[in-house]
Amino acid sequence: HIHHPNNGCVWLRQISVNQKQRKRPRKQQTMLEEAESVSFTDDDSLNVKIVDATNEGDKVTYIIQTTTTLSRFLKKEMQVEREHAEFVWLHDRMEEREDYAGLLIPPCPSKPDFSASRKKLSKLKQGETNWTSEEIDALKKDIQREYVTAFQKTVSMHEIFLKRLVSHPKFREDTNLQVFLEFNDDLMAKQKSRRERMFTLIKTTAKGFDSSFVNFQDEDEFFDENRTFILRYLTSIKAVRTAVTNKTEQRLQLSRACGDAGTALIHYGNLYGTINKVSDLIRMTGQLLVSAQVVEKKLAAKEDLKLCELVRYYAADAMAAKELMWRRVNALQNQEKAEKALTKAQQSQKKIEEAQEAVDVSVKKSKDISHSAKDELLAFKKRRVAAFRKGIILYTQHQIRQSREQALVWKKLADSFESVA
Repeated sequence: HIHHPNNGCVWLRQISVNQKQRKRPRKQQTMLEEAESVSFTDDDSLNVKIVDATNEGDKVTYIIQTTTTLSRFLKKEMQVEREHAEFVWLHDRMEEREDYAGLLIPPCPSKPDFSASRKKLSKLKQGETNWTSEEIDALKKDIQREYVTAFQKTVSMHEIFLKRLVSHPKFREDTNLQVFLEFNDDLMAKQKSRRERMFTLIKTTAKGFDSSFVNFQDEDEFFDENRTFILRYLTSIKAVRTAVTNKTEQRLQLSRACGDAGTALIHYGNLYGTINKVSDLIRMTGQLLVSAQVVEKKLAAKEDLKLCELVRYYAADAMAAKELMWRRVNALQNQEKAEKALTKAQQSQKKIEEAQEAVDVSVKKSKDISHSAKDELLAFKKRRVAAFRKGIILYTQHQIRQSREQALVWKKLADSFESVA
């Protein structure tokens, strides 16, 4: 909740989303939740949901409820508290598993970001003495709206990450996932050290400069086509992400312009006498511009919460698909190196058995990865196409509703002009 800073309460100290709120009308769900739901399995033997989440400062605690009929779990119903670092820990454990090299690992949810609300809060504290009560109330509502939107996004992203894992036939059997869902205490998941983060950054950057993936001549037509598609798709979705982000920012700028113009007109209209048609028209215009600001803000929030988040997620999911194909290419390259080493060993008549064993291992690994990767990429395509189709339909429905609301605002203005005239 938001309180006036002078009453001794801490602003935005804690915002909670409980399950009664999460069982909300469809229009209040994030588009990502609705669109991504098409990919979840119908198998209900293991289900997870975030039933509650609380925030204090930068720390968000997610309360996760699990229901299962699987015998390996000690209870049929469990509830644990987890922080973002523990989600990162679970994602890292998945990436470390060699036997998951042929699987598309769901993207790790991003760290909660409340910086926009924090900046506005700082601005309010600094300029509060120079503002009118109306301006203070408007900024309070703006901060609360942004904060709740950011909070809903982070809850949605973390829940979808878990749902993707438990709906996958292999990930759902993972012992680390079971510990994550079942173990009541803190997992002692520490954030990566500065050195570890630097190593990860260098490794990721090196992959970007590694041309072996782009230039790899794949004999399998399916993987060659998918590699070409993913590289083109990542470029396209990056452009789309920039476009939708700019569109949302322009919507916010329009909203602020409506609010500023409306407030100025209301103040200007108040300079006239109390009984004056001109002042009435000016004040009415100002009040309706303020109403238009509210509509534009709601639409901008929905664009960010729904369309932008859907695009961001599938940009990350496409990167996960690229990582999967990179692991396959790496396995094939290792197989080629092992075969060359075997040829040399046969020529020198030294360590032939060891070289043959290395070839056998590398061949098996590349075949296993190729077999599972094909199924994963087909599922990725099906999930992506269905989610975007559903997402675009939902976004269009929201646009239509907001346009109707905006049309009513301007109709009201026209009717007001007629009544005063």
